[in-house]
Order: sequence, then C-alpha cells, then structure tokens
Amino acid sequence: MVAAISGFVLSCVLILTLIGYVVYAELKNGESKISYRRALGTFNAKIYGKYIDVSGLSARVGDSGALKGKEIVEGTLKNLGEKQVCGLLIKIKFLDRDGAVIYESLIDPMRPALGYGGIPQVTIPYISSRSEACIPKGTALPFKMVLSNCPDEITSAIRGSAGFTKDRGRWSGKIGYELASVEIFDAGAIR
Repeated sequence: MVAAISGFVLSCVLILTLIGYVVYAELKNGESKISYRRALGTFNAKIYGKYIDVSGLSARVGDSGALKGKEIVEGTLKNLGEKQVCGLLIKIKFLDRDGAVIYESLIDPMRPALGYGGIPQVTIPYISSRSEACIPKGTALPFKMVLSNCPDEITSAIRGSAGFTKDRGRWSGKIGYELASVEIFDAGAIR
C-alpha cells in the first residue's frame, strides 16, 4: 500500500514538473519573439533607415479638431526604398543652441495622432492581406503626433507664453530625429 501511494505521489510530481516546464518554455518562447522583433526593428532602422526621409519636423499647438490646444510635432515621412514600410518608431529630439538633447520622445508616426481607441485591432491570421497601413515605395506620409510628458520649458515655448520664447529658454527651436525601429514588408519574399 505504501509503495502504491509513493508511486502515485512520484507520478504526480513528475507530471506537474513536465507541465511547469512546458508553461515555462512557452513563456520564454514569447519573450524570445518579442526580443527578436525589437532587435530586427533596430537592425532595419540602421540598414533601411537611409531610404526613409523625415522632413518638415516642427512643433506647434494644434488648431483644429481633436488636436486643438494640444502640443504636437508634425512632419512628413517618405519611403525612398524598394520595400513597404509597415512600422516605424522615431526618436524626436528637442535640441538646445549647442545641439545637445534637452528632451526626447519616442513616437509612432504611423498610428493615429491621439493613439488607438478603446477597440482593439485584431489580425485574422488566415487572411493574407496586411491589416496595418504601410508606406509603399516612393510615397510620402504626413504625420502629427501629440507630445506627452513634455517639459514646461518646451511646451511654453511652443505655446509662445510670456517669458518663454525660443530666444530665452534652453530650447533653440530645433528638432532632430533618429530612427529607432523600422518594420519592412517585402512582398517578393512571400511567394
């Protein structure tokens, strides 16, 4: 009887250990996919970034619609390469007179200016068309993004508040950028 109980307990421990290992392996697999996508996006930014032109960067207060009264950064993206750009992260840098960064913000210019609504977007895996918007080769995409957590020094200069002008504060009025991540889609690779 004792042998049967010991065998049962040993079997339960073995089964629970295997279940724990499978759950752990699945969680690590998910983390690996996320890490891989991040690394690939950074790599693509370095390699394919030379084919993406970011121009007309400026900061101002929105004057119409949902952006009215909000500090925004705007510009234009142009895909000069041969592949579609389907994801992009840009590090926007507000510079002082010496070119040093005094504030930076990571933006996704391909999403709506105010972010996505409360309704999640679902991709259906068996439909072959891509659900997100891509920038085809040779195409320009204007963007506007709301600045969040921006220091008072910069928001006051954008708004033109008394005592906070581009001439008197640290911010020179110049905006730089760095491509942080690029997701490309090569239709020729899916054949």
